[in-house]
Amino acid sequence: MPNKGLEVVKSRRPGELNEAQQRRLLVSCQYIDKLLGSIENALHSASSLSPFPRYVVDVTPAQARVLEDHIRRIRTQLLHALDWQCMKPEPPEIPVTRAITTDLAFIDIAIEELRPSYMRGSGAVPEDAVAELNGVVHELRSIVQSMNHYVRQELGINLESRLRKLEATGYNVALLRLIEELITRHGLVEFRARIDSLASRLEDNNLEVALFGRVSSGKSSLLNALLNTNVLPVGINPITAVPTRLTYGPAVRAAITFGSGREEEVTLDELAKLVTEQGNPGNLRNVVRAVVEVPSPRLKQGIVLVDTPGLGSLARRGAAETLAYLPSCDLALFLLDAGTSLNDEDIGTLRLLYEAGIPAIVLLSKADLLAPGDLHQTTGYIQEQLHAELGLGTSVHAVSSLPERTVLLDHFFECELLPRFEQARALRNSSIARKIGALRDSVAAALTTILDQTKRRGQEYPSDVHDLEEQLRLITGEIGEQGSILSHAFFRLAEMPDAILSEAADSAVAWVLANKKPRVSSMRLSEWLHDAVWNAVGRSVDDVREVCRRAIFTLQTVAQEMGRTDVPSPDEIEILLRDVPRFELATLPESVNLQPWVFLGNRFLRYKVRASLRSNVGGLVKQELHLYGQALSQWGRQFANKIVHLVGSYADAYRVQLHRITGTSNDAVDVPQLERDLSLLASWTADEGAGVTDTLQKEA
Repeated sequence: MPNKGLEVVKSRRPGELNEAQQRRLLVSCQYIDKLLGSIENALHSASSLSPFPRYVVDVTPAQARVLEDHIRRIRTQLLHALDWQCMKPEPPEIPVTRAITTDLAFIDIAIEELRPSYMRGSGAVPEDAVAELNGVVHELRSIVQSMNHYVRQELGINLESRLRKLEATGYNVALLRLIEELITRHGLVEFRARIDSLASRLEDNNLEVALFGRVSSGKSSLLNALLNTNVLPVGINPITAVPTRLTYGPAVRAAITFGSGREEEVTLDELAKLVTEQGNPGNLRNVVRAVVEVPSPRLKQGIVLVDTPGLGSLARRGAAETLAYLPSCDLALFLLDAGTSLNDEDIGTLRLLYEAGIPAIVLLSKADLLAPGDLHQTTGYIQEQLHAELGLGTSVHAVSSLPERTVLLDHFFECELLPRFEQARALRNSSIARKIGALRDSVAAALTTILDQTKRRGQEYPSDVHDLEEQLRLITGEIGEQGSILSHAFFRLAEMPDAILSEAADSAVAWVLANKKPRVSSMRLSEWLHDAVWNAVGRSVDDVREVCRRAIFTLQTVAQEMGRTDVPSPDEIEILLRDVPRFELATLPESVNLQPWVFLGNRFLRYKVRASLRSNVGGLVKQELHLYGQALSQWGRQFANKIVHLVGSYADAYRVQLHRITGTSNDAVDVPQLERDLSLLASWTADEGAGVTDTLQKEA
């Protein structure tokens, strides 16, 4: 077969080499060109920013130009040599982006091998160096990951083009576009992650409205009626661990995400089987997320409805850790069946929403069951109860999913939900505007530092630059390790069925002794099993919460030392810690009557309860723990990525600023351009937003 890139010749011409000889000629020319490239790199090494220079440049610029002329002549002659054999150089095949991502993968491997666990192969790593060595690894890794993200995503749809599409939202986007242009021009890559985050918030200008309520309270029926559709299955108890999001789409489309991370488009019939207890008992398919697109005008402007499972016994317990089970939503609609009365579970759910800072509206569903006079009296009574129990002036609205009573639902949507949507959007835009303002101040400070160092005017250093950099390195390392820590903790969960059964048995025996009641119900045993599972998971969640809070506090301290106003909020941690997958058993354990054995003592009672649990739900607990561990692992990976991105985006910006202050940065500076850009940032006003495009085009 002819060599790739060569012109195929059917018969030998005079002076023509054979195929093997032609291949050798081509390979030799390629090798010569590679060596010429090495010579060029040596000649240009004086302008390299590498901290590990290889060459001492002992030629003048004029001499370098002469050598480059010789290089051009050699390359021209190489082409002539190939042309002699009617050959041409092979066209390039490897995209630059592929080469970059491949090299980044090898760089990431090299960074990984700096971890203490690998470094121990060269001798014991001193204990006082382990934390900072982890910090070094994760500092480097965060920059590599940022570069990888840029190559894989932003090159295709870059920040500038995303911001252009968002320009209709007004002045804030124009300012953000200016900031993006300046950080690109001056190489301030440490700010790109923050701009990307702000752009994502602007792009996702939705209002997440989650529906809560007891099983059979009518959530699915009400959502179907509100959207004039029948996409959600009704009349069947839903799986507690699988919330379903309803969002706008040009046509009905349903997608399921499994614990493994695989996403699959499904029909509505398949959806019903996957998100209901009847079709997917015990969530054996390990479904963690369901999304349905609906072409409803009521969703088109950005409202997203979330059909959530009931919190059930979690709400009755009212424990702080159950807050983690709440979805990330902007507004909660709590459905109360008009045919029932307000109970402890309802109060517990509303209390959890209140503690999580989620505003709630109470909807009295199935209002068609009540006469008009009774309806007014019932809503007033519920409002009084809520005020007495929670001290809240929560509004109560009567609604119904029956076609002849849609006026109630229409009135609620137009007069209550839409105004909340507009108010939430205004508050979100105001929050984003403040963040953009803080970002502008930070970019201006960075540019000022560069200018000061360039002009050798100097600047006041923070009290201890090296100490601040060490603090950033330590929290970067600690946060970077959280993904592995969570992964190990959740993996161990599948190996704990015996421990879970034992803890539930201990709780049962303690209850029997405290209440002098020898019979333990199925529901109580189920609650204690869930408590035992959460205790195992909750310790890991609490530990990572404490690490994250410590990191945020450190970032705030460093920012204060540096005089910076761009700081993360502790509230961002709690938002990221939401949506922890729920553990549920498809079957209740059998009740246990301990009356015949009470006189035999605690140890024997514990043995009887544990034996009963093992015989009727032991196998199911083991199976469910395995599936639950998979769902938790996926959540843990997502959480770890988000928290690393959050902390890293601030830490990297602070770190680079410290390098600039101390003059250790290698930034090349165009002083006149920098001064013009600083002036533009300092004089920015809302009126200038309309003309920012012209300004950017002139400066480009």
